[in-house]
Amino acid sequence: MKQECSSELQNDACAACLAKESLRVSRRSFFASLLGACAGLIVTVIGTPMLRYILYPVQAGGRSSKWTEIGDASEFDKIEGPVTKTIALTQRDGWREVVSRQSVFVNRSADGKLQVLSPICPHLGCSVGWHENQNKFICPCHGGQFDPDGSRISGPPPRGLDRLEAQVKDGKLEVQFEYFRSNVPDRQLLS
Repeated sequence: MKQECSSELQNDACAACLAKESLRVSRRSFFASLLGACAGLIVTVIGTPMLRYILYPVQAGGRSSKWTEIGDASEFDKIEGPVTKTIALTQRDGWREVVSRQSVFVNRSADGKLQVLSPICPHLGCSVGWHENQNKFICPCHGGQFDPDGSRISGPPPRGLDRLEAQVKDGKLEVQFEYFRSNVPDRQLLS
């Protein structure tokens, strides 16, 4: 019986020791958990803006619209030849946003639809001008000449003026301005 009592006492003492030890471990684990939660909160508070800064170019590139407004479509109802319009192009390069001005020519095609032509000569990239008295576009660099619809008449350019994608949306004429490779016979997109 003594052996049973002593083992019961030992079990009771061990149970008390284990209870105290589990209390110490639970306090220790509580403070470790609290410290881990605080560290996670600090990493989140500091890391979120840093992550947004790093990923901004990817997100901004996806959000930007490639369509640029030229003006009211009603402005071009009664045009008889190409009209020069200046548009504001917003180009995003990483975190830097550059706004530049670019001219485009708005004209009516043979079927009466509005078309937008790039002013960039497909020969070497000079800016062509519309000469109303001669009823044609002329490149001042090497004398390339183009019809009012942009097709090549003469000179060194290998193709006609590049037509740009255009649409009328909510009564506004919009263009998708793009750059094309110079001095090649077919249109090859650069941007």
